[in-house]
Amino acid sequence: MSEPYSLCVVLQVKPEHAEEFAALVQENVVETRKDKGVVTFNYHKELGETTWLLYEIWESKADSDAHRQKPDVQAFFVKAPQLLAAEPVIYLLGPVL
Repeated sequence: MSEPYSLCVVLQVKPEHAEEFAALVQENVVETRKDKGVVTFNYHKELGETTWLLYEIWESKADSDAHRQKPDVQAFFVKAPQLLAAEPVIYLLGPVL
């Protein structure tokens, strides 16, 4: 059995693209929550800012990798950089015992 795969992504959105990014996120979350292997898939927005946090837990890294190859996710990856003020910061997470 594979290990769960967890990550957190911090996305700094350009203020002028905040509404467009929010709409993309909404579409992405709805579709992703249907994917095989999703345990948790949540976006959070920092109050009063244009910083978003993506928090994902998958049953396995393979499930996360398969998700990232889907056409709708690839389209999100193509569009998102135009809306971001900086490169995403990705934290791979492990369990704390």
